Amino acid sequence: MLLRGPSSTGSDRPGHHRVRGALASARVEAWSDGSASERAARPGGWAFALVRHGEVIHTGQGAAPRTTSLAMELEAATRALEAVRELGLHATHGVELISDSSITLEVARGGYVPKGHEASCATLRALALELKATTRWVRGHDGHAFNELVDALASEAKLRR
Repeated sequence: MLLRGPSSTGSDRPGHHRVRGALASARVEAWSDGSASERAARPGGWAFALVRHGEVIHTGQGAAPRTTSLAMELEAATRALEAVRELGLHATHGVELISDSSITLEVARGGYVPKGHEASCATLRALALELKATTRWVRGHDGHAFNELVDALASEAKLRR
């Protein structure tokens, strides 16, 4: 799947981003999102998209029959970073984990471990450390093209389950 993000201000070609320094050109963005009912033990879905130079280069999605929203958020972030590692993108690119879940990003930074999710948090934190991933929070449902993409993929996975 190939998807271009919106043009940056001042770009001379539609659909292309102006690179702002060497770090911007070397970054892989790992967008992740989970979807589940707020009540426990309901179907849920997760999804991620790896983005480089404003284009989606890889996506993944999955579902669970009985889960929570937090479990799906953590799964999405973990799967995104695993894909970065499996594709070897971390060897030549910086990695930024992007999510609308502040809890997931706190886990990746090592600042918080929600009760009942210790194992999945340890896995996510270890991956974030290994890949030297930075994190960025975005407001959900606020028009970020790649956040909307992973939200739709996670919802689709939940429904297809």
